[in-house]
Amino acid sequence: MSKNYFIQCFLVLTIFFGCNSNAVELQWNELPPLPNPDGVAGPVVGVHNDALIVGGGANFPNEPLWETDKVWHDTIHVLTKTNDGYKWVSGGKLPEPRAYGSSVSTKQGVVCIGGNDGVNTFDDVILLSWDPDKKVLTQSPMPSLPKPCSFSSATLVDNVIYLAGGLTDNELSTAMKNFWALDLSKANDPKAFKWEVLDPWPGPERALNITASQFDGESDGIYVISGRRQIGEEVEFLTDTYEYQLSSKTWRKRATTPQPVMAGTGIGWGKNHIFTLGGASGSLWGQVDILKDDHPGFPKVTYGYNTLTDTWSLAGKSPANHVTTVPVLWDSAIIIPSGEVRPRVRSPKIWRITPNIQQR
Repeated sequence: MSKNYFIQCFLVLTIFFGCNSNAVELQWNELPPLPNPDGVAGPVVGVHNDALIVGGGANFPNEPLWETDKVWHDTIHVLTKTNDGYKWVSGGKLPEPRAYGSSVSTKQGVVCIGGNDGVNTFDDVILLSWDPDKKVLTQSPMPSLPKPCSFSSATLVDNVIYLAGGLTDNELSTAMKNFWALDLSKANDPKAFKWEVLDPWPGPERALNITASQFDGESDGIYVISGRRQIGEEVEFLTDTYEYQLSSKTWRKRATTPQPVMAGTGIGWGKNHIFTLGGASGSLWGQVDILKDDHPGFPKVTYGYNTLTDTWSLAGKSPANHVTTVPVLWDSAIIIPSGEVRPRVRSPKIWRITPNIQQR
């Protein structure tokens, strides 16, 4: 590529992530809330055939909140468009109650990967496909993971799913240093259609990380961001970022996040940006049982990462911070469906976020 091309890119990005934090305005609007009034954490999320699919998840639906057990769900809700706006319809049920897996939207449907039910961690993968004419959601099996995995994160590039991080069991001590890929173009070849184990990032193992994809000026890259792991009796909150360049199939370390964004909602936007629209900082870790209902929730702040300049910038405050959910692109906007807003508390709200570049 020419030198002028990179100069032009740099000027555009300087405007986008300039010193003035008001250069980027994230417009937050609400879509119809999830039919489950308690909301869920860790749902299956995706878009297929112009419908938003939200299934499963876990919550604390009973009172008193701090004396009840977590409940896993199997119900699938589908948000469709009508002449009058939006309408939630039933998508049936998952094979069993599950939450905290990863999911990716593809042309074939929403790929639901792993997860758990509070006791078991799953290695199975399910394809959910929405028929807009019949208003029916079908389910199809896909190749199982190399290992059971929950609390991971995945992204899609050129019809290949990339998954990084996660737990093999219910304990944080089982966090993995795993990087797996599934090439959807090989679906018609049973021998070749399986998860490939790739070389992992050069940093520590982790779960509850963000995995996002974006162009870096030279190549499409897979970014593994933040998360947490356990070292002995201590929990480490991670701020490191790594990029896997698809052109060279090599990893490189990138700029650290301004603060941990564990279990956050990170997604590529435009040509060279990744937004983290939520995440737990770990600042009140260990005080949950003391604070209980006085817990302020997770920090309502968003960040933008510039893949060309390898810099993080503040992208403004937000009205909400939903963790343990999956962001998706739908109708030229970022959708954040349900999720956890503070310990034990979920929200049924569905946020529609549109980044707006301010002219200066």
